[in-house]
Amino acid sequence: MYYLRLVLLYLFLAVIGFVLAWFNAPTWVIVVVFVVAVAAVIYNNVLVMYLSNDAKKIERAMRNQRRNPLFAHVLAVKEGTLEDELKEIDRIIVKYKQPDLRNSFEFLRNYRLGQYENAIKFAKEIKREPSRSYHLALADVLQKNYKKARSYSFDQAWMAHAVEAEIALQLKNLENYKKHMQLAIDESKGMQLLLNQATFEKELKAFKVGGKK
Repeated sequence: MYYLRLVLLYLFLAVIGFVLAWFNAPTWVIVVVFVVAVAAVIYNNVLVMYLSNDAKKIERAMRNQRRNPLFAHVLAVKEGTLEDELKEIDRIIVKYKQPDLRNSFEFLRNYRLGQYENAIKFAKEIKREPSRSYHLALADVLQKNYKKARSYSFDQAWMAHAVEAEIALQLKNLENYKKHMQLAIDESKGMQLLLNQATFEKELKAFKVGGKK
């Protein structure tokens, strides 16, 4: 569907360009029309990826662009194996050079592998907020320092609930986990919403399979 829309867009632009040329419109007018149309498509896609509350629409947009490892990682969390997740994390680290992004995914890789000491080291390397406080809080949870984990201030409400959910998971408190993960989902948007939703589903399944009640 995504590629069909692109084809239709290009056909529409070609028709508009032909009509404008037929009426001897200035070249700059034709260029502006093309730029505005393409920008509108890109802008709409960005809105869906980062600001939408519609999980189905977000997932559809990600599937259309799953060659991007950031989106492919979310889909791997949703429906793949641990190996699938790690593969996409590796692709992200290779593709993106921003230190904070790489450190956050190194944290995630070590967390998913149960290598908590390494995860904590990468959390401490993150410099920019709110990612730094969020990952440091998760690192404190891994060290069972729950009071400190709750002491951080987050400018995104979902982060506080996600930290509380991880605390509940450590304490094997299923009801608290479900409560705070649902709140984290409700407070997030775009790609983060789908990631929180996928994490909730996967961790809840692991919780039950592991016999934790």
